Amino acid sequence: MADSLNTKNFNTCIVVNSVAYLLIAYYLVVFSFNIFSMILAKSLGFDVELFYYGFTHTGKEWTRNETIMVFFVGNAFTLVVAMIFERLYSKQRKYSKGIKILYLWVYLIAIIWFLGNIIIGSFFNFGIGAAIRAYRIPFFLRLIFAMSSVAFLVVLGIKAQKHVRVSANLYFPKLLSSDTGSFFLHQILFPLIIGLLVIILLKLPELARYNFMDLYVLFTVVFFLAGLFFRFGSHESITFKSHDSTKDQVRVRNCRISYFPILIAVLVLALIRIGLMDGLAF
Repeated sequence: MADSLNTKNFNTCIVVNSVAYLLIAYYLVVFSFNIFSMILAKSLGFDVELFYYGFTHTGKEWTRNETIMVFFVGNAFTLVVAMIFERLYSKQRKYSKGIKILYLWVYLIAIIWFLGNIIIGSFFNFGIGAAIRAYRIPFFLRLIFAMSSVAFLVVLGIKAQKHVRVSANLYFPKLLSSDTGSFFLHQILFPLIIGLLVIILLKLPELARYNFMDLYVLFTVVFFLAGLFFRFGSHESITFKSHDSTKDQVRVRNCRISYFPILIAVLVLALIRIGLMDGLAF
């Protein structure tokens, strides 16, 4: 019973830490994307206002070039963010530093937001979809864009297996092949489910403001997860070694709650929900 309880607490600790970093990463990505898009729209003469659920734009009619500028270039910003943070994580993943989980989540959320926008935008007038419709791209080409993006998400999920497995060096001296599936669940899947629920609750009562399209974009994460869990049990065990000057290395399986990221996540949620309730004009 004691071993079972210890395992339960250990896994719960991993989930709690990952959820905190996920929420920070989500609002870092989405609100930096919103602000970047708002700056573009403002520079084109629109009146823009930022709310806790997204941003609004008024003041004039959209032209084709303005639509491309704001809704394609704006969303392309998240692709750049993903590329930057994937590199940052690659440089940090061998070290036992919690900040690297933030880098990992920023990368994952940014790339899912970009490709998810293409998938949803290929069928609906949302995000990149507005830019696609500005060029009147035929349906069969939009379908190809969507299917290609789905394939990219699956492939990225497969490639992310190494990223996620190496992050286990925060908690394990060695990640056994038999423990890989459980670790993926507690490091990625369960935090995603909890994080999405928190995000949905935070959007109330404006959940349907964009006809749920922003949520559909997030739900495309299922394609990434399909790749992440594809043949995950075929990997060999990994023994982790210390790579930093302090020789800080996990000697036995261990997890400590990261209170500082939790505090930051709570503050971010409070500031966004309360501070942006009435909107912030630019």
